[in-house]
Amino acid sequence: MAIISSGEFEQYFRDLYKPLCLFALRFTERLDDAEDIVQQAFADVWDKNINNVLIENLKSYMYQAVRNRSLSLVTQPVELQTTDQYPDMEDVSEEEQMYNAERDARLWNAIDGLPPERKKIFLLSKRDGLKYQEIAEELNISIKTVENQMGKALKALRETAVRIYNFLLGLA
Repeated sequence: MAIISSGEFEQYFRDLYKPLCLFALRFTERLDDAEDIVQQAFADVWDKNINNVLIENLKSYMYQAVRNRSLSLVTQPVELQTTDQYPDMEDVSEEEQMYNAERDARLWNAIDGLPPERKKIFLLSKRDGLKYQEIAEELNISIKTVENQMGKALKALRETAVRIYNFLLGLA
């Protein structure tokens, strides 16, 4: 990949941010940690870009960087996993932590409630960031089947958790 403009970088950010957050969430189990990891990974890529460091495949690089950062976070001793390592961040109140935990639980409960194949397709798309064509090839099904199952998954999530649906589609 050649050096990218700020507009191109912003488009990458918009396209990859939520799938990367869901990917990181698999490891961290905390949305705030997942978002921090993804934001820092994007900041590092921007720094590399400014310093003329070329990245061949940005999407692959970002998934690997987010995976590595997530694994580093979850393997830290518990006492080190505080906001002390982020001096510019405020501590989250207990009430806010409870709200976030409940929101995350609703998200995963709704996703877990999907039929197994539909859940698999949904997670490949939203968590792993695969395109419908890639999902179809990986599962040896047609793109129409992927589209149909994604539509049904989103409808089910919309009915059970409007807030989750808005988050996943970027409407929140």
